Amino acid sequence: MTGGGLSNTTTRVVAQVHRANASHKVEHSTNLLRPKGYSLPSNAVYLGDVAIALLANLSQPETPEFSHPPGFNEQKWMFSTQSGTLQVNVESHAYWGLGLFNSGYLNVIEITGPHEHRMRLLYDLRASVGRNLWEFKHRNSAGKWMAKHCHGATIDGNETTWLEALASAKGTFVSSIEILEQRMSGVEKRMQESDEASDFVLEKAQVALTAAELDIGMARKALAEENAPGLERALARAEAALIEADPSTGLLTSEYDASAPTGLSLRADDSPPAVALSELEIVDLTSSINEEE
Repeated sequence: MTGGGLSNTTTRVVAQVHRANASHKVEHSTNLLRPKGYSLPSNAVYLGDVAIALLANLSQPETPEFSHPPGFNEQKWMFSTQSGTLQVNVESHAYWGLGLFNSGYLNVIEITGPHEHRMRLLYDLRASVGRNLWEFKHRNSAGKWMAKHCHGATIDGNETTWLEALASAKGTFVSSIEILEQRMSGVEKRMQESDEASDFVLEKAQVALTAAELDIGMARKALAEENAPGLERALARAEAALIEADPSTGLLTSEYDASAPTGLSLRADDSPPAVALSELEIVDLTSSINEEE
């Protein structure tokens, strides 16, 4: 092993394991990862919360293959998998307490592939596990283990690698949001300058523009919550809405209905709502019956 960073195409980090149980097996004949209920000859393997979350955040990964399958110690192993442009290797080692406790294990994660994809995977891993993976339960022992087994790696250097990855991924998300905000400004300007003689319907464009603005706000909220998938979905919706609202696309005509997010209803006139407020049924959600249910 070598230290974190490694090269322009490979990143290596070390992560603290918190929980592990016999949730999977390793098939004897192929050394491939199998589910717990697998019936052919196989051994139990303790993947741990970090490795399971890592696999869950890969897009259609190949079945992990163990170059060092677990033996007597079911939490000591090494596997690799391929997911698109990413090659991922994970090792599980005991660094404290003779391997008798889950908190005495760490994972060495090595990712090879495009920079943006590596940073995104580490960002998603940190978000899904919900804790700082570079913070070790037994810091001094972790530092000694890394000094011995990860040449050139240190506790502080490992933390720096993690933080740089998270900052890089977040910077990419922020840039994506800002790009869409700039596009929204340009679309709004073209809407104001649109030719009244054309069949472009400004009221419909305003609905789409409002939808885009709301989705961009949702994207910023998702970023604050470290919800990358939610952020990407919101940006995709916002981009589609801006394409609708843009007069240069020629989509919004008198025969086209602009899309709006669920719950958004805009009226161009002062007409009353379809249902009078006096006709609305009032439901008391504070009653004891509802509380018991």
